[in-house]
Amino acid sequence: MCRIDMDSILEYDISSFVLQAIFDCCYDGLIITDENLLIKKVNITAVKILGIKEETIYTTYLNEILKDDVLKSVVLTGENKFSQDCSFYINGKRIRCVVNLVPVKLRGRIIGLVLAIRDTRNLHRMVNNVVGYKASFTFDDVITRNENVKTIISLAKKAARTNCNILIEGESGTGKEVFAQSIHNYSSRSRGPFVAVNCAAIPRELVESELFGYEKGAFTGASRGGNPGKFELADGGTIFLDEIGELPLDIQSKLLRVLDNLKIVRVGGNYEKPVDVRVIAATNKVLKDEVENKNFRSDLYYRLNVMSIHLLPLRSRRDDIELLAQYFVNKLNVKNPSKPKYIDSSYVVELNQHDFRGNIRELRNVVERSYYLCEGNMITSKHFIERNAENAKISENNFQNRILPLEAVEKQCIKNALKYCGGNALKASQLLDIGKATIYRKIKKYGIDLNSYNSSKNKEQISVNSSFRQQPESR
Repeated sequence: MCRIDMDSILEYDISSFVLQAIFDCCYDGLIITDENLLIKKVNITAVKILGIKEETIYTTYLNEILKDDVLKSVVLTGENKFSQDCSFYINGKRIRCVVNLVPVKLRGRIIGLVLAIRDTRNLHRMVNNVVGYKASFTFDDVITRNENVKTIISLAKKAARTNCNILIEGESGTGKEVFAQSIHNYSSRSRGPFVAVNCAAIPRELVESELFGYEKGAFTGASRGGNPGKFELADGGTIFLDEIGELPLDIQSKLLRVLDNLKIVRVGGNYEKPVDVRVIAATNKVLKDEVENKNFRSDLYYRLNVMSIHLLPLRSRRDDIELLAQYFVNKLNVKNPSKPKYIDSSYVVELNQHDFRGNIRELRNVVERSYYLCEGNMITSKHFIERNAENAKISENNFQNRILPLEAVEKQCIKNALKYCGGNALKASQLLDIGKATIYRKIKKYGIDLNSYNSSKNKEQISVNSSFRQQPESR
């Protein structure tokens, strides 16, 4: 009678369970086949990736679902293959995976294969985390006290809660990407990737492959395993197409198709891959004018412009200038805690007199420059003047060579005269050879703050409105 060693059986069972647990806890999907490529073992991850029932998979041959030359190469040569971009075909669906294939050999003969598979969607999420495809700004980062900007923020929040395409229009430097990131973080896609693409910075011949990716061998110099495009990397999240007005017309038509059916085709491929992407586009151009000039497709414009957000230039929200300047100084103080600096009221006056054609980006540049020019702890008007003095000659030449509206020239002349006369409107009118009532009317028309030009507190404080009512028209 054979004696049964219960300890050995128990030890064998425990080892088997531990091995299975290790097998199942792997991040990658694992598949083991026999020499005939019949699947003999899989882990839970592989079952989830392939979307096939476990009882069905054990009657399936690997070459029935993985129809790729790399499999034939491994069987014929016995060489290991790593990081291969392959596709499984199961129940009429194509599942793209990155695969490692290692043959199992016994006495020089292949007795099976071991595959490690990873869904490209999970791989893209990991890549996004590593390379930083995420949004860092929220609506709390939009610094404002302007009521119109607050209304725009409210509209953007409503748009964020939807899943529709959004078009953000505004001059350069108004914060279009800040709003795009804020919309993403306020939406249900906040945990997904945020992929930003500057359409103006991509060479024309590379735009399609950059946006939609390419298959292996699609063109000379293409990566051996192909390459995913920005739309694939943004799957499950948001893609931000900055400077959308710079896209070539032929790419515009392909983008329109993607927006219509949410499927992309890689360059050199013939398979339409579904993508779950929310599109936010931005431009500093007036796209309606671009449509009329035949530079932008009207159908794409209306497809993008489901929700439209127009950002105000800084000159239309002057009440935010001091607030933003203080914000930038505070950020610089954090970087330089040993010697904090502060803004003097005279510096704020200078900022308020500037046009800031570069908007918030220019304001930040001006404040940062003044911050580092200031050797003490108080940033005053002289630090702003020093910056202007460096470019005075260039500005003068530009002014002479540019053709400006008469009102712009008139406004600047009045401001220069007031500055020279320390805010004395009567002396300024004499310098300009115009009547006193005329200069008051012009000051009111152009919204010039007369008090800001007074050189001392002892100078006469003039009210533009009252002076205008009291003075008769002389010119």
